[in-house]
Amino acid sequence: MQSKYSSARSQTRRRKIIAAAALAGMFGPVLFVTVLLALTALQYDFMLGIGWRPVADPAGAWPSGLALGPYGLLQDATFVVSGLLLALFSVGLSIGTTDGRSLPLGPALLFMAGIAMMLMAFETDPIHRVRPRSLHGLVHDAAFVLFILAMLTALFSLWRWFRKNPRWLGHARYTLATGIAAVLLLIVPGVVYYLFFVTLLAWIFVTAVHLWPPPQPPAADPSYGRDEQ
Repeated sequence: MQSKYSSARSQTRRRKIIAAAALAGMFGPVLFVTVLLALTALQYDFMLGIGWRPVADPAGAWPSGLALGPYGLLQDATFVVSGLLLALFSVGLSIGTTDGRSLPLGPALLFMAGIAMMLMAFETDPIHRVRPRSLHGLVHDAAFVLFILAMLTALFSLWRWFRKNPRWLGHARYTLATGIAAVLLLIVPGVVYYLFFVTLLAWIFVTAVHLWPPPQPPAADPSYGRDEQ
């Protein structure tokens, strides 16, 4: 009887972790988009002044350049918080899609992407500069590249993993479509660069919604533990 009670408690803890991770996955993209839009509006003239070309070459200074403006600390904080939320989401996704004993590559790559996003809080260097590249600028650029590589690789890895789980089979097709679209949007120059971020953030949000656990089963009878005593 004691083992049944322990198993019920373990399942409850597991569900709480998954629920927290799902909330993190839903809140993270909303936070990131909200801050990006607000800072872009507030610092629009500043961004133009540092060389941002919203249509011709948006990737040159956006979104990293937002951290250089008068409200840049908010962007730095958003990188850190959003990275932490993505890392938490990856842990819950691993627990929610496995038996708890195996760790698929996809969630591990998502965790890496979360760490990379946190490292992007090291501010980038301005496009127009007279000094050599700074150490924090190099760290930021390396973290940005790592984030992209980890996210794209995670999508294709998770697509293969989701196909093995009946509950996630439909989501596997969406994950594959997201991965293909993200690659195409990344290599095509111009304003589609914004859609690259929208595509990734939308996938995180939708996957978090899908991860949200069903209603909690009835609690185990506390008498299980007393029967053994």
